[in-house]
Amino acid sequence: MGGKILRNSTIAVVVTALFAAGCATPGGEGSQASGGGSDPCDAGIAALAGAVLGGLLAQGNDRVRGAALGAGLASLACVAWNSNVKQTKTAEQVQTEYKTANRGQLPDRSKVVRYETRFDPNARVAPGGKMTVVSNIEVVQGTKDQQPLLEEELTLVRPDGSEVKSRKRANENQDAGAYMTSYSMTMPAGVPQGIYPVKTALFMNGEKVAAKDMSMQVVSLPGGERVAFTR
Repeated sequence: MGGKILRNSTIAVVVTALFAAGCATPGGEGSQASGGGSDPCDAGIAALAGAVLGGLLAQGNDRVRGAALGAGLASLACVAWNSNVKQTKTAEQVQTEYKTANRGQLPDRSKVVRYETRFDPNARVAPGGKMTVVSNIEVVQGTKDQQPLLEEELTLVRPDGSEVKSRKRANENQDAGAYMTSYSMTMPAGVPQGIYPVKTALFMNGEKVAAKDMSMQVVSLPGGERVAFTR
């Protein structure tokens, strides 16, 4: 009996160590959930930890399950968001559409005329599956304003209230036009049940000009698998 508990305790420590190592930066400090961007995690170690987590959750020992769930929650601070940006309309196309809708006039100041955000897929995401936040942005160049520098920030709020943030450029050439941005992450195994708010914010030349609030709900299925439902 004692040997079994010792093995389980050792495994729990290994899981914790794996996630700590996965979130370590070259300087030796762990990645922090804070108001700024978090440091990237080591993908190989994170993947190994996820595999260990899956095995632990399949066991029946409550202490092991507790350690695994704790590591699953910690993994949300260590998750790697992959971002992409694609221009879908030129500045001239967006200006023409704006002028058509506004009696041939353009705004004095640069203006965001569209900001829509959604989950893809807008459905169930199993552990190991990819979840993507997609945004569609359109901005018109103002006749008396500087070129618009767009940045988008994504915030994942954990159950304890701490936040994991990531921020990226949304128009690489600082041009007006239409852009589609995406943030993608692999859903970690063993994430505790609950509702996780996901917030996006759009900044133009350093000023917050738009924001969207969404959420994902992690639930436990009868077989014990935890899946996320986006909405």
